[in-house]
Amino acid sequence: MPELPEVETIRRGLKPIVGRRIQSAEFGLPRLILGAKAAELTRRLQGQLIKAVLRRGKYLILELDKDSLVFHLGMTGQLTFAPAHAKEDTRFLRTVTGLQKAVGVHPVDAHTHAILHLDNGGRMQFRDPRTFGKILFIAGEDWKSHPRLSKLGDEPLDLKIESFLAKNYPSDSKRSIKALLLDQSFLAGVGNIYADEALFLSGIHPKKLVSSVKPAERTCLLEAVKTVLRDGIRNQGTTFSDYRKPDGSSGKNFERLKVYGRGGQPCRDCKTVLIKTVIAQRGTVFCPECQPLSAGKKRAISKTVDKVH
Repeated sequence: MPELPEVETIRRGLKPIVGRRIQSAEFGLPRLILGAKAAELTRRLQGQLIKAVLRRGKYLILELDKDSLVFHLGMTGQLTFAPAHAKEDTRFLRTVTGLQKAVGVHPVDAHTHAILHLDNGGRMQFRDPRTFGKILFIAGEDWKSHPRLSKLGDEPLDLKIESFLAKNYPSDSKRSIKALLLDQSFLAGVGNIYADEALFLSGIHPKKLVSSVKPAERTCLLEAVKTVLRDGIRNQGTTFSDYRKPDGSSGKNFERLKVYGRGGQPCRDCKTVLIKTVIAQRGTVFCPECQPLSAGKKRAISKTVDKVH
């Protein structure tokens, strides 16, 4: 599932649509739409100006001059932009699960469920092979109060860590620290990839209870969250199979991951075999040497996290 760095990369790649008017809209799978019928939404969007493309957690928001359109990409959703007269790449690669993924700016296919045609001849497309994504129509501009968005926690990149922890850290919680990182009401946008990476960077075992994480470790962990998210954005997201940038190309963060997706392989730091398990109902990878659960040998976490600036 695309996480904060992937959605932020998409947001930045969709800047060319800002200032354009929606000439027409097409919706091919009505059940993906929440808040309006497909025919009503088609009529409502026609002629509206796209004022801004924003991100909140894992959601991407188009602020229009009258309404808001919010996209959640689910597991396999892709938002791509085709400039006017763009040369389409008709190649689709078939994944091991049988799904097809686009290589570049793709033509409309059976998995393209929404198209916004713009006044300059360009188009934005929403493609979702597994159809777990959603398109939320919000009348007016108050998208922040929508039930799906109002419950989100703070944006990790904007945190003032000490004051956030003092106010929001559930120090008596008996759930795992991995489960807390995945809780979108705690931090918005952190998912499985970047939770595993942050826990490794901070030297904290993913099964460690929230209540047993010491104050210094909490600070180090949130610094690590910022670091791995910023690295993910710098590398334009992590592509395993379905995630694509708006131009159809892949992100480059996969090659730089320390633990996620590397279960059974040697740790890049200490060469210990990485363990893959299930924590908080999610596949989880960690290093038993760099992230010990019990007291004892532990690497110096103060040197692993870059200073946040």
